[in-house]
Amino acid sequence: MGLSDRETYAASALIIDGNPNSRSILCNQMRDFGVVNVRSIGRVRDARLMIEAEPFEIILCDYHFDNSDMSGQELLDELRREKILPFSTVFIMVTAEATYQKVVEAAESALDGYLLKPFTATGLGDRLMEARRRKRVLRDIFLAIERKDLKLAAHMCVQRYENKEPYGMYCARVGAELLMQVGMHDAAKRVYKSILESKDLPWARMGIARVQLDTGEIKEAKRTLETLINDQPEMAEAFDVLGRVQLELGELGEALDSYRVSLQLTPWCVSRLQQCGTLAMMQGHKDEALRLMDRAVSAGLKSKLFDALTLVLMGFLRLDAKEPKGVAAVHESLQHILARFPQSVRLNRFDKILQCSRAMAERRDDDASKFALEAFSDAESESLDMEAASNML
Repeated sequence: MGLSDRETYAASALIIDGNPNSRSILCNQMRDFGVVNVRSIGRVRDARLMIEAEPFEIILCDYHFDNSDMSGQELLDELRREKILPFSTVFIMVTAEATYQKVVEAAESALDGYLLKPFTATGLGDRLMEARRRKRVLRDIFLAIERKDLKLAAHMCVQRYENKEPYGMYCARVGAELLMQVGMHDAAKRVYKSILESKDLPWARMGIARVQLDTGEIKEAKRTLETLINDQPEMAEAFDVLGRVQLELGELGEALDSYRVSLQLTPWCVSRLQQCGTLAMMQGHKDEALRLMDRAVSAGLKSKLFDALTLVLMGFLRLDAKEPKGVAAVHESLQHILARFPQSVRLNRFDKILQCSRAMAERRDDDASKFALEAFSDAESESLDMEAASNML
C-alpha cells in the first residue's frame, strides 16, 4: 500500500514504542507506504535525544511505556514547550482505549492525530494523509516560521482563524504563541479571548495568564491560574506559571510547592527537575535539591535541555556536604560537556569554579587559591554577568 503524497516518500520517520513487536509492525507499515528512511527506538528519553539531534518529518509515538514515568504525551509537551520539535513535523500518538480521552483532549494543541489500538494499516495511512494534508495547507506559515519571520507567520495564522478557514483553531494557538514571542501581548490576548468566547479551552486560559504575567498584571495572573488549576488539577504547565507568579510576588515557599506539584505530574522532565532543584537549594533544602539535580543529570545530561549550571550548583552542595568524590564526579561531567563546546566562555567559567571547588573538597589549598584567582581574573570583563558573579562569590 502506498501514499499518494510524494513528500511522504522522501520523509524520514521515527517510531517510538516500548514493545519490539509493535515497533517492527509500524516500521514495516511505514515502509509499505513508501517511506524509506524509518528509524525506531524503545525508550522515551532516548527518543528525545534523537529528536534533538536530527529532524524527522513523521513521528509515531506510543502513549504508554512500561517501566517509565514518562508518557508519550509528556515527551510531546516537553518538545513543544522547549521549541525543539518543528511545527512542520507530523506527530501522531498511538493509544489504548484507557488513555484515549487524554489524547483526544491534547489533539487540539500540538498533536496531528491519534491511533486507537488495535488499528489497521489503512487507519494509519488515513491519519498520515490527513496530517500531511494539513502541513501542505499551512506550508506558507511553517516556511515563515523557519525563516524567523514570526510576525508574518502570526498574521497568517490569525487571518486564517478569523476567516474560519480549515485548521483555524490550530492556527489560532500557533499564532497566539508567536505573538507572545514577538512581544505583541495585546494582540495575543485578543486571540485567546476570542477563542474562549466560543469554547472554554484550558490552553487558551493558560495563554491569558501568561500574557498577564508578561505585562505585569501579576495578581490578575495569579487569580486566572488558581481558577484554571481548580478546574484542571493535572495541568503541569499551570503550576509552572503559577510558580513564576509567586516568585514575582516574593512567595518563595509557595513557588517551590507549585514547582513540586508540576514535577510530580511529570517526574522526569529535565527542565522542571532543574528548576525545582535550584529553588529548593535557594531555600536551604539541600538534600532535596541534590536529589532532584541528580535526577536531572540522569534524565538529561546529554540533552539540549540540560543547563550545565546545575553541575556547578551540585558541586557547591557536594562541597558543603564534604563529599570530595561527589565534587569530582560533577566536575568530570562538566568536562565532558566542555569537550563538545571548548570555546564557550560560560562553560569555561563553570570549569574554573568547579576546579576550585574540587581542590577545596580535596584539601589542596594551594591549588584552590590558584583556581580561585583564575576564576576572579575576568571579574572586570565586560561579559561578566550576574550568574558568573554569583558563582564567583
